[in-house]
Amino acid sequence: MAKKKLSARAARRASDRDAEKLTRDLERLALLEPGHTPGRAIVLDAASQVEVAARAIPCPRCRGLFRVEDHTAETLDGVRLRVAKVVCSACGAGRLLYFRLGAAALN
Repeated sequence: MAKKKLSARAARRASDRDAEKLTRDLERLALLEPGHTPGRAIVLDAASQVEVAARAIPCPRCRGLFRVEDHTAETLDGVRLRVAKVVCSACGAGRLLYFRLGAAALN
């Protein structure tokens, strides 16, 4: 016996649920990428590189470009980090990106 065809509203709701599930999965995957949590902070040589590096990271939801609204120096768990507050220019999703300043290696 074949399945009953969904009404337009039911199909739209199912599609919305699938899109929400995909967004949740992408958000969870983003937490595993460098810079998305304090424990996975990206190491930079200077504070002037924070905004450039933050703009180079794509949005995990839509792969759009981030716009840096603010970046501050904060101490989290005893570690001094730079925190960039960014917003995606395409989908409008906001997030925090974490950077740690490290000394440049000398040869």
